[in-house]
Amino acid sequence: MQFILVLLTLAVSAFAQSVSISAPTVGQSLFVGQSLMVRVDKPRTLSPSTDVGIAIAIAHCNQDPCEDHTQQLGTVLYTGSYSPQDGPGDYYPFQNISVVLPSQFPNGQAVISVAHAALVGAMPYLSTDVANVTVNMRM
Repeated sequence: MQFILVLLTLAVSAFAQSVSISAPTVGQSLFVGQSLMVRVDKPRTLSPSTDVGIAIAIAHCNQDPCEDHTQQLGTVLYTGSYSPQDGPGDYYPFQNISVVLPSQFPNGQAVISVAHAALVGAMPYLSTDVANVTVNMRM
């Protein structure tokens, strides 16, 4: 019974460390070659954590709805540090990251993914997660 409780606690703790994408929004039209601000939010948690970093990528969708892109992220637009900060009037700490969309990219649905890594807890373990948002790419 205690083993199950420990596993459940670890699962909840790991889930609580996840990030989300608040910009761009679902279904937003983006244009190839344009600059884009990606806003990555990190909800507040009870467990201490240290962010290791993130990667932002884009992948064309081959079906509707888009296939799962948590294992193959696509074209990498950014890799680097992630240091979310509180903003005035914002509920979650966040970081805006500017990326440039590929100049050669098919029209249609695409998935923007943010892969996130963090060290969680007092005796840290590695937690990883991927947040996705589906957008429409235009030329």
